[in-house]
Amino acid sequence: MTLKNSILKKPKISIIITCYNLGKYLPDCISSILQQEYTNWEALIVNDGSDSQNSKIINRIKHEKIKIINSKENQGQLCAFMKGLSQATGEFICMVDADDILLPNYLKTLLYIHLRNNVAFVSSSCGEINQKNEVVSLNYVNNPIQEQNDEIPYSEIENIFRANQNFTVKYLSIKKTPFGLWEWNPSTSAMFRKSALEILKYYPDKSFWKTGADKVIFSLAHLIGSSINTSAVCYLYRHHECNNSKTTLTTGSKKYLNEEYINTLINWNKKLRLDTIYMFVSHKKEFIDKFNKLNYIKMLYRIIFCVNLKICAKVIKTFAHRLIRF
Repeated sequence: MTLKNSILKKPKISIIITCYNLGKYLPDCISSILQQEYTNWEALIVNDGSDSQNSKIINRIKHEKIKIINSKENQGQLCAFMKGLSQATGEFICMVDADDILLPNYLKTLLYIHLRNNVAFVSSSCGEINQKNEVVSLNYVNNPIQEQNDEIPYSEIENIFRANQNFTVKYLSIKKTPFGLWEWNPSTSAMFRKSALEILKYYPDKSFWKTGADKVIFSLAHLIGSSINTSAVCYLYRHHECNNSKTTLTTGSKKYLNEEYINTLINWNKKLRLDTIYMFVSHKKEFIDKFNKLNYIKMLYRIIFCVNLKICAKVIKTFAHRLIRF
């Protein structure tokens, strides 16, 4: 017996784009969404209190599959994402930065990996572009999965953006990737199961995360459902003067962070851990009902007693730098 084609439906993907004064990059981002090979999607653009010039650009976008949500005040990236999430109708959610560009295989590849695995989210590798849309690299230095390919056929150079079918995947469990540790690419890299994002509604201080909202979203989703990294390059991260990380664009084999951003990372980790402990304690009944008592205790234990060695190393380096300077 065979199933009729009309019985089975392709999952719907909701693309949430948070935009605060990045109007000049948004049309390129939207254009890349419209060129997706997977077509069952909707896009929600959350205009997070942009100025009048940027708001005009945002509200000029008209498409039957794109909805614009305007906010009078700038509430920050996490609040903006939650506004989009509250109106999303897809089973899968993508958090896309307005200044990034998606490659045509973005939705198709991430969804394929999701349907073959049971995780809270999948994070792709990425390339880099500058303010002029010039491609700087298709092998982002900070990619969690690094692949070396010494044999690149020159005849294929014109097809360099063709979807790569030979990508690898790496499963990240909460045991081996502790709470608060960052092992993924930035916001746009990820596709989430919507059910894994329900925990965000309990987070106590959403307004704190004006930027860096992916730190909260990735960490909480990974805590309850683990994740996967893939070597497939699915989008292009844009470097410009307003990047939160303030990393140098291309320096060879390393990305250098300034001291201000290292301090920001340290503060983010402290804030995330304290807020999450408070969240689990104050919503104990809801979480026990949702996850059962044993899993609740395990998750709370992992939040309290996790050790982020990478952040510890950065703290030591920062203090050492200060001692040398003074």
